[in-house]
Amino acid sequence: MAPNADRRQVSFPQLSYPVLRDAIPKTAQYWLKGKRMQDGAEGLWRIHDNLYDLTDFKSTHPGGEEWLTVSKGTDITELFETHHLKGKAETLLPKYFVRAAKTPRNYPFSFKEDGFYKTLKLKVMAEMHNVPKDLKKKSDFITDSLLITLMILSPASCWAWTESFILGSTLILLNCLVLSSVTICAHNYFHRSDNWRMYIFNLSGLCYSDWRISHAMSHHMHANTAHDIELSMLEPFLQFLPYKDKPIWAQMGAFYYPVVYSVTFLGVMVHDFILCILKHEGKSLTWKNFIPFTLPAWMYMTGGLSLPWTIAVWLTTMVTGSFMFVIYGLTAGHHSHRNFFEGDTPRDENLDWGVHQLDVVVERSDYAGDHFKAITRFGNHALHHLFPTLDHGELNYLYPVLLEHCEKFESQLKTNTFYEAIINMSKQLVRKRPLNFSQNKIIK
Repeated sequence: MAPNADRRQVSFPQLSYPVLRDAIPKTAQYWLKGKRMQDGAEGLWRIHDNLYDLTDFKSTHPGGEEWLTVSKGTDITELFETHHLKGKAETLLPKYFVRAAKTPRNYPFSFKEDGFYKTLKLKVMAEMHNVPKDLKKKSDFITDSLLITLMILSPASCWAWTESFILGSTLILLNCLVLSSVTICAHNYFHRSDNWRMYIFNLSGLCYSDWRISHAMSHHMHANTAHDIELSMLEPFLQFLPYKDKPIWAQMGAFYYPVVYSVTFLGVMVHDFILCILKHEGKSLTWKNFIPFTLPAWMYMTGGLSLPWTIAVWLTTMVTGSFMFVIYGLTAGHHSHRNFFEGDTPRDENLDWGVHQLDVVVERSDYAGDHFKAITRFGNHALHHLFPTLDHGELNYLYPVLLEHCEKFESQLKTNTFYEAIINMSKQLVRKRPLNFSQNKIIK
């Protein structure tokens, strides 16, 4: 069925509905294709209401060429504002200016100089001088240590099955926890400039390059709106949006979600392989697609089990590790019944991007100040969304600035514990009634 170009968003009826949001298969590539159709970038790069040709800048882009390659032909306003914190990028833009855009932006967010986000960015950059300088190295150490532990535990869990059921089960469970943790750690790195640690993400069967689109470019920039592809990818199995006609079987997702979470790693891996073989929207098989298989190969070579039993141990690790990864990810702060979702009434038709981020996040208070939990459990999530290129460890030191800023702008940073987040996630899967965030009406 052809997309309906006249369809409007529910929460922002002045804006067009993403034309390929509901296209099958639901992929990062279709999301980008839809943006190129609607963003008015004319094959260039759009920032606010101007078009730029960054072709000659791609090879020298400090963040790596990949970011500019995939975003060509789209509106990158939110990405530009949130990924360039020191002001240098703004001074380079005039050199690449082509012309003004012919159409208005199809997004509701503003970045006013005296607004919440832009003034917070200045305060955060000033505070960064007081943040300890070794925090990135500590994050690197945690990530590398978990990777080494995964390489030890994976074959050890195979060997343990030759000794006893209890020992084998225990080591598999520990290995699942390590796999989910190191995958979340790798997420800390694909938000930034190209680096080798982002490839660790692919050990899980997920694809860092697709996640740079679906997670960093879509979810982070447009959380819980019609442009958040991470929500659409879960449908129809998990329907987080407050549809008035949400069927009872979808509301029952509050109980069957563990099944969906458990098959995510393997499901995404198989799905990606099929799309690459079919050359979906330019995708093709590369060496990166085979990174997930290095783990079972290593387990077979060094674990002492037969091939069928090695595969069984690996599949068990993937299923349980997948559940752990997604349960931490979907309780990171966005999927609470207290948050704004497409279908709710927003604060305004045009709102500050930073204020919107507070409306779509409930911070997990039991992870506060813990570097290890922050980097392995999607912690410090409010500031991570506001400043995605900063290391998770650095964010611990910036919350006093954020809280003071919230008080000044009469905004609210909502909090809950991890266990409350699980309950609130289930409540959102059940929720059909729209919330009203206008005039600061926030569900508490």
